[in-house]
Amino acid sequence: MYEVTMQDLTIFVALGFACGIFASVFLARFFEVVHTWRMVRETIIWLLYMCSKLVEDVAFLQEVKKSHMRKAEFSEDQIREFDKVDERYLTNWKNSVILSLVKRAPPHFRSFLPFRDWREAMRFMERELKNDD
Repeated sequence: MYEVTMQDLTIFVALGFACGIFASVFLARFFEVVHTWRMVRETIIWLLYMCSKLVEDVAFLQEVKKSHMRKAEFSEDQIREFDKVDERYLTNWKNSVILSLVKRAPPHFRSFLPFRDWREAMRFMERELKNDD
């Protein structure tokens, strides 16, 4: 039968202590990374959500503008031309917002941005908001 001496016990305790330190440091770093990943992902989702609400507000303002143009007796052709210009500017703005977000993100966080234009960003946002529910 094997007898545990004080020297053997000291070695086991020292090894257990070292393994505990390694495990606690590893788990702390792992949870820091997971927490950072979730925080960055959530921030991106809510930034996209705020941008989508801005687009809704702009659409409302476009309708108000159309209403005032009709009251001012603009022709339908003139109103359509203004609509085309407004739509072009809005589309350019939406895509430039997404492009700026992707280009200006820190290099290590760019993998959190799996989109390159407005449609992809809105699909990403909707999918992530559904998954959170």
